[in-house]
Amino acid sequence: MGAFNVHNGVRNFADVGRPTGNIMNNPFFQSIVSKPIGGSTNGGQFVDKSSLNMFEGQYNLSEDLKLKDKGFDVLVGGNYKQYVLNSQGTLFADTAGKIKIAEYGGYIQIQKKLFGDVLKLTASGRYDKNDNFAGRFTPRGSAVLKLAKDHNVRLSYQSAYRFPSTQNQWINLMVSAGTKLMGGLPQLRDYYGFSSRPGYSVANVTQFGTAFVTSIITQGGNPAAPTPTQAATALAASQGLLKPVEFGEFKPETVNSYELGYKGLIGKKLLVDVYAYQSKYNDFIGGTVVLQSNVSGATSALGLLSANTRQAYSISVNQTQEIKVQGWGASIEYLLPKNFTLTANAYSDEIKDVPAGFATYFNAPKYRVNVGLSNSGLFFKNRLGGSVMYRWQESFFYEGTFGAGTIPSYATMDAVASYKIPKHKAVVKLGATNLWNKYYTSGWGAPSIGGLYYVSYSFNVL
Repeated sequence: MGAFNVHNGVRNFADVGRPTGNIMNNPFFQSIVSKPIGGSTNGGQFVDKSSLNMFEGQYNLSEDLKLKDKGFDVLVGGNYKQYVLNSQGTLFADTAGKIKIAEYGGYIQIQKKLFGDVLKLTASGRYDKNDNFAGRFTPRGSAVLKLAKDHNVRLSYQSAYRFPSTQNQWINLMVSAGTKLMGGLPQLRDYYGFSSRPGYSVANVTQFGTAFVTSIITQGGNPAAPTPTQAATALAASQGLLKPVEFGEFKPETVNSYELGYKGLIGKKLLVDVYAYQSKYNDFIGGTVVLQSNVSGATSALGLLSANTRQAYSISVNQTQEIKVQGWGASIEYLLPKNFTLTANAYSDEIKDVPAGFATYFNAPKYRVNVGLSNSGLFFKNRLGGSVMYRWQESFFYEGTFGAGTIPSYATMDAVASYKIPKHKAVVKLGATNLWNKYYTSGWGAPSIGGLYYVSYSFNVL
């Protein structure tokens, strides 16, 4: 009983001031969420009043240029975007005021049919410019060949770009474990003094630390408490291993993709659609972690060896090595008697040639499969309908700015039954997603997803 009473006493002492009841009504919780994050307020509120102003338009020139009768279709278009970042320093590096980023672009697309409808060619070109990056021109082309009635082959080449997102450019946020998320623009590295206090990769700091400790042991010293002479000797012997991370120009990401596909209807009952693609990325936008010493002077390198004397940054950067993504997909839809339809599809996406230590945030499983059976009308004058769908995806490694880890594979079953009421042009549905309520997660740190059950009534739909 004595130990039990001691435990209860310690537990009661630890619970003094602990929030209880509905957390939304707790004054302590409200005081935290009402104060901005960062600075001296020690709050947890993001003050994000950012906005996006956008204008876009498209016009078909075929009639004006009298090209319609010649089998041409010509489209032109353009858009303008203005991002206004306003987080008051809680998310972006905008403590001095709002950050405005303008982005604009235009395109032209020409489509031509040849040999009747046997061959359709499409070509397009687009130019885009962002305030913080050089302009980009991206051409694209595709061809659709009709092999026979209801049988088509498609081939396409696409080049595309991706300007770094507003967070990739300007984020400035301290997250868990003392790591600061930092945008890739050079202004931020200048602000944090990377020119005088360079950053080093985690692997490089580990290499330096191992050599430093080994040198102390070789001298007969204690790595936890070396003498000044031993530390100086070890530092002189190992400091040359440190190689600062070199940050190149922060650029838009570009990709060149090739796709080959086939779609056909066989015997008026089986619809088949298959494709395969390969994409090659240059200047792939991802993140890398670097460590910066908070110690100045001749022994600044030693500051890298302790979490208390260094700062970790997760910085948006471009990968200089070409990265490949390839995949394929296949789907079938088969018409069965009594208005039944069987569907099945499988997809695969895989990223390759990723250097160690580079976070791509390519959060997709390698394989996904769906199989379903549906009926559009059965019994009671074909008023009853429904479907079931089985979904599965394999496990994959998820990378996010707030954490990374393996997402387990999962399988779910969706089902719905419907009943038509022609008199009222209405449909009643009873359904469920994740019918068996088997909890799963789709992202690292995201909440688990369970079953959702619903009843719906829709009218004026028949």
